[in-house]
Formats: sequence, structure tokens, C-alpha cells
Amino acid sequence: MTRPKKRKAVLPRVFLNASLSNISAQNLNIKIKKILEEEGFSCILPQEILPPGTKVHPSEILRQNVEFVKKSDIVLSVLDSPGEGVIFELGFAHALGKPIVAFRSNEASYLGKIIEGLWSALPGSKKAVTIDELRTKLKCLHAEWRPPT
Repeated sequence: MTRPKKRKAVLPRVFLNASLSNISAQNLNIKIKKILEEEGFSCILPQEILPPGTKVHPSEILRQNVEFVKKSDIVLSVLDSPGEGVIFELGFAHALGKPIVAFRSNEASYLGKIIEGLWSALPGSKKAVTIDELRTKLKCLHAEWRPPT
């Protein structure tokens, strides 16, 4: 009798949609990536693939980030001082119907009506305002996650 093959566990892929505008933002992204991996996710972190300051043409950055969003199971958007790229990728993910998790350490910082509307529309389980809260939400999200069919 042959044993059924064990299926390799598939980690949910998270596209980390975040600003790269300064070292502090980049360090926060690395910290969030570490949390994602500790909680059982794989993380697509663009700053590791297309590092800031490289001489990559903007159209290539667009192409790559669009592919990253398409290939992701979940988009985690860091809304601390988001730039145009973060907003574009967030809107693209929303249009594709990707599950979105949002992190924002300063709720008093106004993001504009559309992004504020998206923030308000997200269920409490999909948004966090502290790193500890984000870790807790990710832990719950991982427990509930089922691979797409």
C-alpha cells in the first residue's frame, strides 16, 4: 500500500505595500516583514527586489509592482505617509478584490477622502494602529486563511 503524498504547506503571499521614502520607513517595512514571516506568511517586499536608488526605469518598477500585487494573496498597506506609488498599488489591489490589511500608526494623520473611506470600510480585523495589534491581527488572519481555489 502506498501512502498519499504529503502536500507541502503553501504560505499565504503578502505584498507589503509601503513607502520607501526614508530610512525610517524602510526599517519599519523590514520589521513588518519579519512579523509576517514569524506569523507564517511569505512576504513580497519590493525594497529588497528593486532597492531604492537603483537605476531601474520607472516603467519597470510599475510592471514589477503590478505583478507583485497580482501574485499576492493579501496586500498589507502601510498608510504612514503613503506616496503616490503606495496609493496606486492599494487602489489596484482593491480593484482586483485582493484582501487588504492596513497599518497606520497615526490615525490623526489625514489621508484624503478616498483612502480615509477605504480605512473606514475595512473591518476591525483588517486594520491596526500599533505593531503589537498588527501582529495579533496577522495571527488571526493566518489561522483563518485558506488557499484560493
